Amino acid sequence: MIKNIVALLLLVAFVQSARSHSGANHFQETQRSIYASIKFEDYAKGMQAIQKLDLDVTGVDKKNKIADVFVTTEQYKALKELNFRIIENKSSKALKAVDEKYKSPDEIEAILKEWEKENSDIAKLHIIGQSSEGRNIYAMKISDNVSLKEHGESAILFNSMHHAREVMSPEVTLDIIESLITNYKTDAKIKDYVDSNEIWVVPMINVDGNAKVWSGSSMWRKNTNYGHGVDINRNYPYLWGTCNGSSGWTWSSTYRGPTAGSEPESKALMNLVKTIRPVFNISYHSYSEIVIYPMGCSGSRTQTKEVVEKIGKEIGESIQYEAGTAWELLYSVDGSDIDWMYNAYQVIPYVIEVNSRSQGFQPNYDKWRDKTVQRNRAAWMKLLDRMSQSGVKGQLDATYPSPESYQIEVRTEAGEIFQNYRINPNGTFHIVLNEGKYTFTLKKGRSTVDSKVVSVESSLKNINF
Repeated sequence: MIKNIVALLLLVAFVQSARSHSGANHFQETQRSIYASIKFEDYAKGMQAIQKLDLDVTGVDKKNKIADVFVTTEQYKALKELNFRIIENKSSKALKAVDEKYKSPDEIEAILKEWEKENSDIAKLHIIGQSSEGRNIYAMKISDNVSLKEHGESAILFNSMHHAREVMSPEVTLDIIESLITNYKTDAKIKDYVDSNEIWVVPMINVDGNAKVWSGSSMWRKNTNYGHGVDINRNYPYLWGTCNGSSGWTWSSTYRGPTAGSEPESKALMNLVKTIRPVFNISYHSYSEIVIYPMGCSGSRTQTKEVVEKIGKEIGESIQYEAGTAWELLYSVDGSDIDWMYNAYQVIPYVIEVNSRSQGFQPNYDKWRDKTVQRNRAAWMKLLDRMSQSGVKGQLDATYPSPESYQIEVRTEAGEIFQNYRINPNGTFHIVLNEGKYTFTLKKGRSTVDSKVVSVESSLKNINF
């Protein structure tokens, strides 16, 4: 115990000298070369400590209180001096070449174009943006009337590869597309998913970073902008850079970028979300076998946590992953896509970190690819099932100009405000709820327009104002 207290005091002193108030980092080296594992006696305090050192935390095993880090020789020396218990050095394993059976940006583009060509009745490819190096960022829309915007159908979004080295994550989203298009005509459940929803999939957000991985930098995480790159998943505007959940040091693995929402990749996803207004989202990452729901800053939770966290835990149970907020499972995170989606457009979003520590970022393709995507099917299918389950949906009619200026106040049977839901610009709404009796009040500003009491049951209910 005394040893731990001394180590913690040393860490505090070290961090205070390592960073100025502006966030500049004391470490001078920028080339990481050591991939090591740290064993904690107290997992939460240990994770907070290594985050303060601005290390690249690659993944965790929360149950066994272990974190993997990718560090410079200077950082590794600091860890040893601060008496962290380093149990393994896995550098040779981590820095090997990526299994060539994983997909490069060009290969994913070719696959998506071929799938669109062969399934044009239900699959349509969209370019949602371009990277700083000029590569296209693609989204695949899957729906029965794929070229139309059907106001009666709600949208759901799946995305992957915010982080360049996480080569398994696109395999999961590609499997979503393939499962839907190949089974559409033979599987009644899949057909219902496609016919009842607008399903959007973005398999590779960080196209430039992944190209850098394939050029030999197998542990590269960020995009490639400005030469040093930006962690796209710390660049989204909501609470950008506010709770020590990202870094202002340009060579940090969690560098948040020069300004909020500065990166072309984050802009592409933000514009897509703004356009399609999805009900749910899953962002796929690796690794740690966890499900993360918002909010990312320590102690914060969503206003609708009774729904958001319940569904998150159900997703985790379906694939045997632990569920929680980032600050409960890992560390504080600011500028993430899921926090931004929830607060900007009331999406119910999750991160799923696929694969375990033993598998890492780039496990043997033949051994782990099919096992991983098959295991994760239960999670995305659960959300597609949830699209037609307890909640209400509808659309304001033409007598309501500027629908986005209206909101629906949702109160529980006890009279507590559960949510103030903002109507979408096209007049639609889809509010996910637990079963129970609610009062729905349509408002414009402070003025009440209409109100109704509805019993929400297991199936999605249509209501009209």
